Amino acid sequence: MIVHAISEIATTLVTNAGTTIKAEGVSNVCAQAPTGVAPYVAQILGWVKYGVIAIIIGAGFASSGALIVGKFGQMGRAAQLGASGLFWTVIGAIAFVCIYAILNGIVGNGC
Repeated sequence: MIVHAISEIATTLVTNAGTTIKAEGVSNVCAQAPTGVAPYVAQILGWVKYGVIAIIIGAGFASSGALIVGKFGQMGRAAQLGASGLFWTVIGAIAFVCIYAILNGIVGNGC
């Protein structure tokens, strides 16, 4: 309430003086790597990206294999682990896509 009263008084004083108050926001600032670092950052991000994709694919195949072997081999625990592994593989793939989209949104693709 006090802040509102102070802002009203300041606006009235400035408006009576013949000038207007202009509030300018911060312009859109793009994230930019330091000079000479961009190729190395792109290479490391590429390795991490394809490494995570390989892990997700490998976990999916391993979980599917455990599920199949567990069902046909009458090993209930292996089938249960395979089904659980498939669930967590899908959750991991969704998390990977979401995290990649968030990072891409922060860094951007050229402003």
